[in-house]
Amino acid sequence: MIRKIDQQFSCSKMMLPEHRTNLERHCEELIREEELRRPQLDEQRREEMQRLLEQALQTGQSLKIDTMDSYSRCCYRGLPLRCDPATGQITIRTDRGKTLKLKASEIVHLEFDQQE
Repeated sequence: MIRKIDQQFSCSKMMLPEHRTNLERHCEELIREEELRRPQLDEQRREEMQRLLEQALQTGQSLKIDTMDSYSRCCYRGLPLRCDPATGQITIRTDRGKTLKLKASEIVHLEFDQQE
């Protein structure tokens, strides 16, 4: 009896190619969403990043800044020129001489650049 029931449901172990494709696509979407999920920064980490930024502004050291918006994650390397708390923007000059304005709310990681 058990053998008969086992054989009856053995055909349901197979998966149609369309279902497999949809399942793979769904898994890829979940991985992509996880990569683009913004990390939650606690108050201590925000204060540390603010201290690093102020120190870089005073000493003229280059920074590595990781930003994240809702679509992508970017990494910038450059010298901070100005921090404007009213607009929430940080102006940096990249290694290639280009001046960029970054939103402080999009910054997820900040550290001194070791490639100088």
